[in-house]
Amino acid sequence: MQDIGNVLQKARNEKQIGLEQASRETNIARRYLEALETGMYEVFPGEPYIVGFLRNYAEYLGLNPNECVTLYKQAKIQETAVPPEKLIPHRQFTVPRGVFIGAGVFILLIVIFFIGRIAASKIGAMISNRPVQQAGQTEVIEKKENASYTLSQEVFEKRLYQGDTVILPLDGKEYQIKVEKTAPELYLATDIGTQIIALGQSLVLDLNGDVAGDLKISVEDIDVSDESKGALVEILTTGFSESAVAEVPNIKVSDQDTQSESSKYKVLFDAGSAYPVTLNATFRSYCLFRYEQDRTNRDERYYQKSEQLTVQANNGIRIWASNGNAVKMQIIAGGKTIDIEVSRPGEVIVKDLKWVKDDESGRYKFVVMEVD
Repeated sequence: MQDIGNVLQKARNEKQIGLEQASRETNIARRYLEALETGMYEVFPGEPYIVGFLRNYAEYLGLNPNECVTLYKQAKIQETAVPPEKLIPHRQFTVPRGVFIGAGVFILLIVIFFIGRIAASKIGAMISNRPVQQAGQTEVIEKKENASYTLSQEVFEKRLYQGDTVILPLDGKEYQIKVEKTAPELYLATDIGTQIIALGQSLVLDLNGDVAGDLKISVEDIDVSDESKGALVEILTTGFSESAVAEVPNIKVSDQDTQSESSKYKVLFDAGSAYPVTLNATFRSYCLFRYEQDRTNRDERYYQKSEQLTVQANNGIRIWASNGNAVKMQIIAGGKTIDIEVSRPGEVIVKDLKWVKDDESGRYKFVVMEVD
């Protein structure tokens, strides 16, 4: 049987792709890619992360994701040893039920007797040895201070906890990034709004509004159920080519009446610079839904009642829905949550949710635009 790690490594070498390149293009941390190729699965937070990353990596290398997952599961089954005692049948010796009841009552009486004696002696000792509290004495509880880090190197790797602050000195000004939550995803409060990053994902931020990425934040480890364990993050201040904000169409917002009928739009909010946005969709009934994220990533499938979808984008999202009334949508950005108006029942909708630039004011506006 082929080893799944060798299959992945061979496929990557044939394509002449380095681990760093694969990590950037799949948004999977390098340590997890190395673990998939070497079989060091203990570095993953859990089994679902192994299967999910394995599917994405196999598809990226041009392999069959289902066959790779099957090879992994077969290898795990072979590694699980069956204890010899499980293979040997045991003869059962039946004890009368009355014997168990009698023995249990006897043991219970003995335990109650000894517990009573021990409790009585401890209570007496505590009463006699209790110190007299001085008047006006105040109990002082030490509170752990939140940590603050200043980015002075090109690479910063640290486990951050709720309340911690990361400071980026840039052009004589300090930009603060504060940790709001670390479970189930990492929530960061910034000057351009709250940013959400999931495990294995990366996000490039433009903090000073010059339409160029200032730093790249990657989440390498996180406990989705225990916020007290924090989140392990890697922050790069140089050495990445991704831009936080791509060019947006030059539309004169103040002259809306001159726009064609197909390009009318509604402004949800504006800002000095464009920043990442999050779309939350909740489905009320059966619906075929398709979305295109930043003009690159496209996904389409049927959704049933009560299913939810979350999409993050830097520049914009185009959506298609077979029944616009069957889905409730919200846009989250800059600490704001805005509902998007639904259409009539049974109406097919095509909308662009994107940043546009106002030539006159130089500001960016996030708009909802109908597409014919």
